[in-house]
Amino acid sequence: MVSILAFIALIGVLITAHEAGHFIVAKLSGVKVEVFSIGFGRPIVKLKRGETEYRIAWLPLGGYVRMLGDPASGDPMSPGSAHVAEADRGRSLMAKPPLVRMAIYAAGPAMNLILPFLILVPVFALSDRYDQVTSSTIGALDEALPAWKAGLREGDVVEAINGEAISTFWQVARFIDTYSEGDGPLRMDVRRGDAPVHLEVTPERVEQTHRLVNFTRSYFRIGYQPMFQAADVAVARPDGPLAAAGVRTFDRVLTVDGKPTPRYIDAQQALAAVAAGAEVDVQVERDAPLDPRLPFLAKRVTHTLRYRGDGAAADLRHAGPCISSVAPDSAAGEVLRPGDCILSIDGVPHTLGAFVQNRLGRRPEEPKTLEILRDGERLTVTLAPRKVTLQDPMAGEIQQWQLGLVLLARPDGFLPLDSVENPARWGHAWAETTQRVGLEIEMLVDSLTGMFTGRVSPTQLSGPITIFRLAGEYARAGMDVFLRFLILLSLSIGLINLLPVPVLDGGQILVAFTELIIRRPLPAKVQDVLLRVGVVLVLTLIVFALGNDLVREWRIQSAD
Repeated sequence: MVSILAFIALIGVLITAHEAGHFIVAKLSGVKVEVFSIGFGRPIVKLKRGETEYRIAWLPLGGYVRMLGDPASGDPMSPGSAHVAEADRGRSLMAKPPLVRMAIYAAGPAMNLILPFLILVPVFALSDRYDQVTSSTIGALDEALPAWKAGLREGDVVEAINGEAISTFWQVARFIDTYSEGDGPLRMDVRRGDAPVHLEVTPERVEQTHRLVNFTRSYFRIGYQPMFQAADVAVARPDGPLAAAGVRTFDRVLTVDGKPTPRYIDAQQALAAVAAGAEVDVQVERDAPLDPRLPFLAKRVTHTLRYRGDGAAADLRHAGPCISSVAPDSAAGEVLRPGDCILSIDGVPHTLGAFVQNRLGRRPEEPKTLEILRDGERLTVTLAPRKVTLQDPMAGEIQQWQLGLVLLARPDGFLPLDSVENPARWGHAWAETTQRVGLEIEMLVDSLTGMFTGRVSPTQLSGPITIFRLAGEYARAGMDVFLRFLILLSLSIGLINLLPVPVLDGGQILVAFTELIIRRPLPAKVQDVLLRVGVVLVLTLIVFALGNDLVREWRIQSAD
């Protein structure tokens, strides 16, 4: 029952929004709308109001608005007629100028692209979840990236960027997300303790590859995270004071000389403050495997060690870029070991695990040259990814490039920053929405172009059966997940309908644009051929998608 209700709500909202776009612009343009239908085929329910008949039809594969005099603006299963009575001739769609028709055709996809904003902006702005948001305090920094190089340090509080007062992380992120080449450095006013600091930071462009969908995007970053790293340490020198005290890579330093060290920077500073020759107790937490055959099952054991200072903490690193496990018979298994710490990738150094992971995943098919630290020795190795084929009940056969390594794996490896009151709820809502919608559109465009170029298999295309299944699953997962699915589908419908295929809105826009250029209507025979070709293409696409759905359902049932 949940799946049925979720599917009805999903399809109802998406189709109604799309067709409402056509309907509203058509009425505003003086075009007579004969039918407004949700679904194709024979109507289940119909109601006549004024000159328009409103329907809910039996086949939930779309909808249509039938406008006077346009056989293409109707049900592909039963196209309308181009005949127009003399009394209504001025209200025919085809009597309108090409620009007006282009606006009417574009209004449906435009409504689907606008719908995510109509849903998400109020959700973000009105939800109690966003009363408090992450502050503008600088968390962990990568020492190879612009923020650190410009002089930002962990614990700094950003108070203004380019003269605009800010107090939250999302405001900092907005400046970075909207940055463009040639904008010049971001002028940051920072408070460090009680002292004001003025810095200039120039974001760098970087690529990121999403492995599951093989999608690569570029964006700007300055190289910090809105959270502090826990004090998980790596021993850089086997002959240094940490190793002499018995500290091991992946230990978490809890206290130094009785003082808590919740953050890595706290442990770093506390150990550096121990005078040469002085001895203090260092309490560490260490994972102890419960069974040597199952190293991933461990309990945490606390040890108190005696640390003798040497006046510096040069043999201390954060364990984030260190390898906690290596899969046997993998690419990593040939050249890497647990406990190795990655210092650089293809000559680019990194000190934060998240940025190491990002660079490892960039251009996943290419070999990577790694500089690693192993037992205090610097080594250079080549990590060549392997292409593997995976079977997924939903997606079918998936090919991925795999490395076979896991960096520091502790779910509690970060400490949250302080929260502050959200100073601009609607501004935050708009920033979050544009960021999410922009990313989804990028991924969808990449997938569509990938299908035309052969990079993405057409078997990934889904139809109503899969949508029905996912609607139920996402509805049971919660409103947030369901809304994300609705938004993804809305954007998909908007973009697909803009494709220059006859019957689809993009095809009609192309026809009207052609008429605008040649300054005369296309011959009726040409339009009729285009209409028939479009109907065949759309029906073929529907049948193909249904076939994919059935194969997918068979795989899911077989897996169960």
